[in-house]
Amino acid sequence: MHQRIAPFADAVIRPDATLDEMTLLLSKALQPDLDVLGVMTELDVLAADCPTPTRDGVMRFLRDDAGFAGDAVEYHRWENSCLDRVIARREGMPITLAVVAIEVARRVGVRLAGVGLPGHFLVGDPDDPGWFADPFHGRTDLRRDDCRNLLVRLGVQRWSNSYLEAVPPRLVVARILNNLRASCERRGDGLRLAIVMQARQALPEFAAEHDAAVEALAPLN
Repeated sequence: MHQRIAPFADAVIRPDATLDEMTLLLSKALQPDLDVLGVMTELDVLAADCPTPTRDGVMRFLRDDAGFAGDAVEYHRWENSCLDRVIARREGMPITLAVVAIEVARRVGVRLAGVGLPGHFLVGDPDDPGWFADPFHGRTDLRRDDCRNLLVRLGVQRWSNSYLEAVPPRLVVARILNNLRASCERRGDGLRLAIVMQARQALPEFAAEHDAAVEALAPLN
């Protein structure tokens, strides 16, 4: 495994690793000069500025006061999968905007979790299985029927109640890695693809990709 991946690989197998730590160490693998602690401090500042420490209060604050929104113009750019870039630009993909919400909420004592719909990503409340928020579209207090209608509007006709189950933090990271792989392949970015493929090897879910990960290492040799 390439040395740039080692801190991320160590974090994803630690049971006490937080979602922001894992995602920022992944970003650092792509950007070696990234100040991980500095970005965590930015999340601390966001949380300190949130006036209402509730699930809806966090979502409204991030949308209305902090200005976070979905990047519908350059949706697939690799930067939208990097938490530090999303915080800096106040734009991102559904999943990274969800990570911002989850981590700001955690800092104010509110428990939120990722919810992985096919082709989209929401935020849910583990203590209230009927509440959801969509940070990409700036919507909060969604109900189950709203989520199903959202998928229909996105062109997904199939439905399963399992779509609304909370996604464990490591699997959130796995989905971010899926997005990064697709972005790098789409742009022909061999260097970042090599790093992403190596990072995927740190997760058992991607163990079958070993040969592809080795092949992708050529730009780093």
